[in-house]
Amino acid sequence: MKLNVGVIFGGKSLEHEMSIITAVQAMDNIDKERYEVIPIFVTKDRQWYTGGCLRFIDTYKDLDLLKRYTKKVNLINKDGHYILQTSGFIKREVCQLHLAFPIMHGANGEDGTIQGYLNLVGIPYVGSNIFSAAVSQDKVFVKQILKSNDIPVTKFVWFGERFYRNKKEELFKQLDELSYPLILKPATLGSSLGIEIITRKEEIDSTIERSFKMDTKIIIEEMIEDAVEYNCSVLLTPNGNITSEIEEITTNKDIRTYSDKFVYEDTDESSIKRVLPAKLNDKLRHDIEFYSLSVFKMLNMRGTARVDFLYDKKHNKLYVNEVNCIPFCFSHHLWKARNITYKELLNIMLKDAIENEVRSQGMMSVMEDYDIIKKMTNRTIKEMK
Repeated sequence: MKLNVGVIFGGKSLEHEMSIITAVQAMDNIDKERYEVIPIFVTKDRQWYTGGCLRFIDTYKDLDLLKRYTKKVNLINKDGHYILQTSGFIKREVCQLHLAFPIMHGANGEDGTIQGYLNLVGIPYVGSNIFSAAVSQDKVFVKQILKSNDIPVTKFVWFGERFYRNKKEELFKQLDELSYPLILKPATLGSSLGIEIITRKEEIDSTIERSFKMDTKIIIEEMIEDAVEYNCSVLLTPNGNITSEIEEITTNKDIRTYSDKFVYEDTDESSIKRVLPAKLNDKLRHDIEFYSLSVFKMLNMRGTARVDFLYDKKHNKLYVNEVNCIPFCFSHHLWKARNITYKELLNIMLKDAIENEVRSQGMMSVMEDYDIIKKMTNRTIKEMK
């Protein structure tokens, strides 16, 4: 019997379109002999839709037409079964799901939001849990955890809007300890959204003001001017965690923009090129693989994740830059370079989710010897300390 896999994507995020691309690509590569793919598209206004046409990219070019040929649904737990049902006045069951596959990028999805909702419903799902997702999405959390575990990260300062408004002088003292140029990033966004370079102190205020339109938490770190970017993925397999091939990103730009990464990359007019496999000496390869595995384990991740590095050529120093809980297109090209096809990659992830659910079924969920509520009265509750 095939398992029904609900692929959930879209959502209220600045990376909404990237989620659609990753999901459409993944749905095309899921093993059709083992799984029945059920697309579940979440609009920017948080409405859920399902329908076969959602598997094709052309569908998303006209949202009015999309809604006409799909069904608006909710996911519910009905007597231990996970049901997609229509959300109209008369509710009808559309289908049963056995497994969820969240493929959402950015805030309100990849940051643990969708994982928390799936936990609440009770349906098993692919990939990292709510805690790993929340931490990896937040650049500040990641750097703090890595730094405290002696994994190299660039020097940084972080702050929220209230601190900036009320204690600007203290913030600027912290920033004075960093060396220019600086790079500013919205803490919980990905895909290079909102990233700006600060070359002198006079630019800080205006740059921060722009960034607060995109995020409530900002990180400013020292920029490595003569840097090389390396990417490496990690995959949880039955035999332990393994690393993908490593790629080098070359560019003549100071920073890669959203369009650089996803619209024009690898075309003739692009300034962004990939070198795969990267040309590395043995020590640098070892360090990238070691830190990738360490980060994946440290954040208790599942499925696959991508770790991005910066290498300071001037000082021969490697830094962990960012961690991606649900990488764009699952970085499948890095696994292909290790002779793992896209279908095999997804099969490993799906199988792990199924086996993890089987294990969790055997865990204690009820404190049978402590039926506290039956012993309670309104009087004892009022007197509790």
